[in-house]
Formats: sequence, structure tokens, C-alpha cells
Amino acid sequence: LLDPEPLGPSQPRPAPLTMQLLKIAVVLVSLAYASAFSHPAAVRVARPAVARSSVVNMRLGGSNGLNFFGNRPGRTGGSSGGMRRGSSGDGAVGGGGSGSDSGSSGMSESGDSGKNIFGDIWSGYMTMLEEKPILTKALTSFTGFAIGDILVQKFVDPKETGFDWGRFARFSSFGALIHGPTGHWFYGNLDSLIPGATARKVATKVFIDQVLWNPIFGVMFFGYMAATEGKGPLAVATRIKNELLVQVTGSWKVWPIAHAINFAFIPTNQRILYINFVQIGYNMFLSVIGNRGA
Repeated sequence: LLDPEPLGPSQPRPAPLTMQLLKIAVVLVSLAYASAFSHPAAVRVARPAVARSSVVNMRLGGSNGLNFFGNRPGRTGGSSGGMRRGSSGDGAVGGGGSGSDSGSSGMSESGDSGKNIFGDIWSGYMTMLEEKPILTKALTSFTGFAIGDILVQKFVDPKETGFDWGRFARFSSFGALIHGPTGHWFYGNLDSLIPGATARKVATKVFIDQVLWNPIFGVMFFGYMAATEGKGPLAVATRIKNELLVQVTGSWKVWPIAHAINFAFIPTNQRILYINFVQIGYNMFLSVIGNRGA
């Protein structure tokens, strides 16, 4: 569609397998957006049963999602039982008791205020995940991909011409438009089809992610990067053919272990956030190979 001149009889044509993968990627992206925005039930992916390992129950977040700062979403009062401001017989802070008790309560209250800043941020993020999951995950992936490209351009592959804003826009917009929404669709459906976190189920999910989803993700990534550079269909297919194997094998060095942790312990609605934390380093790798020949 982007190439104004049709391929002539003497011009090389894309390999059939590459074109089939590209078609599958386009269909999956379209399906992800259609299922997410056409049906409210698909926007809010149903939470699967609580993930439990066979040895320890370490599912992050329980029924309401993890608050890394000691608070559950919607609460800013410390641990699950709330911060007590005095002994059970003393009532409110300052209402009786010794001066040391009052001073101790004051210190606790002061310490809580610092923690509650982060707790409030986390609670707000969890609220956004519940109310606008697609938008929240899109913005999360935008941030992860943006940070990865900034680090590459500043410290790994700096250019004499300065910061490449076009490259930054292509890379970060892929996170917002493709990675976040399709990740929401894929991981939500994967957890619905294979609920639980036994060793066998975790291994199955890792296999599906790395053997099936990984190359499809690569096709989407290189296809998007080449297309947004203004390349024609032949150049898009060539980019995919040349770089896909590098991306897939590079993924196998990082993601099997990362996703084993992901599928065993991370709640479904927090997978994209976890992936983007892990993926900042991997995004630097993608930024380099995704812009070769740009």
C-alpha cells in the first residue's frame, strides 16, 4: 500500500512464509482491537482463579492486586489491618497514655505519610487498570518503549546529529498502539484458557508465548517499524526476513525465565506492567535492531 510502483516480473518477491506471518500479525492486531473495543466484557478481562504454585502461594496482590508499598488498592492506611495510632485501650492518638506512646504514634504517622505517597500512586494506577485497562496498558508500554529508546540514543548508540525524534516516535508509538493493546488481548485470553499456575501450566504458557507469540510479535514489530519509516511492502517483508530470527533467538535468552516468574506469580492485569519493567533492557536491544537500515 505504501509502495507506489507495483513489483515488476524481474523484481524479487517476499518469501511466502514471511508474507503469511505478516498477514497473521495484521489479523491478530485487528482482532485484538476489535475484541477489546467492541465488547465490554473483553475490555475488562476476567481475572482468572488465584494463581498458586504447588509449593508456596506467592501470587502478588491477592484478590485486589499487589501494593508494593503495603497498601491495597483504594486504601492508603498501611498494612491490611491499618496502622494503629495507639494501643487498643487508648483510643485516638494523644487521648491518654504516656508521652512516649504519643511521640511514637506521631513518628509512625509521619513515616506513613511518606509511604502513602507511593501507595496513592499505586492505588491510582490500579484504579486506572480496572476502569480503563486498554488505555492504561497502552500508556505503560509507551513509557517502557520510550525509556528503552532514550537509553539507547543517549548511551548505547548516540548520533552526531543529535536525538532522533522520528525514531523515538516510531518506537514509543509501537508500544502504545501495538504492544499494550495486543498484550492485553493475548495474556488475558491465555490466562482464561489456561487458568492457574502449576508448574505444568506455567511451562505451557511459556512455551506458547515463546514459540507462537514471540515470532508473531517480531513480525508486528519489524513490520510496524519499516512501515512507519515509509517503506513499501517489499522492504517491510525484507526487514522481517532479515531481523526476525535475531529477535526471536534474542528473546529466548531473556524471556523464558522472566515469563516463568510472570505466569507463576503476577496477576493477569499487571502482566504488561511487569513485562515493561523487565523489558526496558530488552527494548534497548529491540531499538538497535529495529532501526538498522532505517
